[in-house]
Amino acid sequence: MNIKSLLIGSAALSAVATGAQAADAIVVPEPEPMEYVRVCDVYGAGFFYIPGTETCLKIGGYVRYQMGYSDGDFAEQEGWNKTTRATVTLDARSETEYGTLGGFIELRFEARGGAVFEADLNEGDALSLGLDNNTQRVQQAIISLGGLSMGVADSLYDAGLSAEFDRGGADRANFIRYTFDGGSGFSAAVALEEVDRGYDWTPNVVGRIGFTQGWGGVNLWGAYDATAEEFALKAIAKANLSQALWLEAIGTYESGINFYSVDPFNSTGLSFASLGIPREGAEWSAGGLIGYQFNPRFKASLGAQYFSNVGHDVLFADEINSLNVGATLDYAIVENFDAKLAINYTTVDGTIAGVTDGDQWHGFLRLQRSF
Repeated sequence: MNIKSLLIGSAALSAVATGAQAADAIVVPEPEPMEYVRVCDVYGAGFFYIPGTETCLKIGGYVRYQMGYSDGDFAEQEGWNKTTRATVTLDARSETEYGTLGGFIELRFEARGGAVFEADLNEGDALSLGLDNNTQRVQQAIISLGGLSMGVADSLYDAGLSAEFDRGGADRANFIRYTFDGGSGFSAAVALEEVDRGYDWTPNVVGRIGFTQGWGGVNLWGAYDATAEEFALKAIAKANLSQALWLEAIGTYESGINFYSVDPFNSTGLSFASLGIPREGAEWSAGGLIGYQFNPRFKASLGAQYFSNVGHDVLFADEINSLNVGATLDYAIVENFDAKLAINYTTVDGTIAGVTDGDQWHGFLRLQRSF
């Protein structure tokens, strides 16, 4: 019996010991820290990986406060006007076997001052309707894959001088575009653009070729408006005379008024929409500016652009010529907070809306915080 008891007891102790060892062998690992944001430096500063994907995203935008003014023979409302704008941009990119796949969105929100009307409450009084001119829109929405892109944005033709007095033609458009980078500073692009609702199967065609080097660059544009059945041509050149001093020049020609026409009055605060004239145009224009970078924070430019045969003798009874002159001062107050002062002058040779050889002062002070 003693031997039997010893055997049973040994077996029991062995079972307990084995169970204890098995229990000790179970180890629960500690949870790994979650990586919420990884920096994506492939496409430059500001990009990060969307968690759980290989897509890089950059969030940006700006907030702008602008005080504009207008005074002269053609000013519908003389004095100051205020505009506040907020934009938000989303830039998503990832790599594929066909190149970089991109998606870009710019949302714009803008608040302008309301209209002012003369009221009969008391003689000479005015009635303000407040901030009734608010706008919200998708300023840009672009899908891109390699050199191919499509969506809505500024027209391929929409380019001008680095100033606030000039006009280069065109505006936003729905488009499909291909851009070719040939290297050594050479690039070319072609686009099919839609800017109306004609449902006529004939999009506008726009092309650009450019060459850029350290000394500057030259770009040439051509556009055909299928609805108006008119074309427009444009050339812009820049020459860097030194690290601080540069020159720019622009020349345009158009066969008739079309979407790509240069509108000399749109940049001046003048508007003839009340006369049933939605867009002006000039048969040809030529202009240029000189700019100087005084230090990393401050630069200035001065220039002019001349517009010949405004309206092409169609919108106005007589030939109208116009000259825009402007000075622009740019100052970086601190990083990502900039100020811009633009002072412009327009003189018109001819008669518009009963005013002969009139002139106009216009401009703005802009404060902008970018992020």
